[in-house]
Amino acid sequence: MTFEKFITMRILYTLLALLLTFGASAQQNPQYSQYIFNSMAINPAYTGTKGVLNINAFHRSQWTGLDGAPTTQALSIDGIRSEGRLGLGMNFTRDKIGAYSTTSAYANAAARVAVSERGVLSLGIAAGVVQSIMDGTEFGVQDDPSIPPTKDVFYRPDVKLGIYFNSTRFYAGLSASDIIQYKDVFQIEPIRHYYFTSGYVFDVSSFVKLKPSILIKEDFHAPANVDLNGFVLLGDRLWLGSSYRTSMNLFNKNPEMEPVNKRTAMALIAELQVTNALRLGYSYDRMLNDLKGFHSHEISVGYYFFKKQDTKMMTPQYF
Repeated sequence: MTFEKFITMRILYTLLALLLTFGASAQQNPQYSQYIFNSMAINPAYTGTKGVLNINAFHRSQWTGLDGAPTTQALSIDGIRSEGRLGLGMNFTRDKIGAYSTTSAYANAAARVAVSERGVLSLGIAAGVVQSIMDGTEFGVQDDPSIPPTKDVFYRPDVKLGIYFNSTRFYAGLSASDIIQYKDVFQIEPIRHYYFTSGYVFDVSSFVKLKPSILIKEDFHAPANVDLNGFVLLGDRLWLGSSYRTSMNLFNKNPEMEPVNKRTAMALIAELQVTNALRLGYSYDRMLNDLKGFHSHEISVGYYFFKKQDTKMMTPQYF
């Protein structure tokens, strides 16, 4: 065994042990729909999966028309090193809800090992810092001791862990976010979230492929968020599909949380591979509950930085 392979295996074993030893425990993480095309923000083990250096950016406006509604922007970049055995990347996110906003920056690393002729197992870690800001000037209220007169700023470290398996047609991943937990100056505690994702690509014809997938987000304190997704790929260029998002009491049995169980939404999503390098995506979300009068819009742009030796990269990228 070479020294490089030995180090890679040690990273895999260490990260797997850490991931399995953390218990369950939620500050709501940013919600977005196009994780289906790039899951690095959800699972650090996804880093480097696309096989080449690539950049992905998106903007989401949630519940447009509602005063103080959430908006999210994110930028990620990742690539592969060491003959496909090490994925490296960075992820930046800004999320704003009313007068409260968070900005995060993470450095990602994923060790990748071939476990079969077509299957690759990855374990990843993302370490970063999260900045929280409460801007009291946005309330327009004076002489209230509970509201800061200016901006209160707080920084905290954070770690995410993940495991991810993919072949040419199947993928499955498990990850945990908000590993480091303590209350910030606003008495907000980031409760740990767990994510499970899986999907498969079927051939319908030489022109049409079908991709069902699922995402489960669980914190073991409230009903789990569940996304059921279905997509078709036309001519290896255009993805069209929808996502049904709901909440289910999978592990939480608290009857007081039952009303939350009825939060549902439907998303219509499309991504076009404009060229071999450039891709554009859009999603439209419609709430199916008391917020059904407010809609969400999300746009994304991605770009692959190809090199001449990048001939082994699969086009299109299914996951």
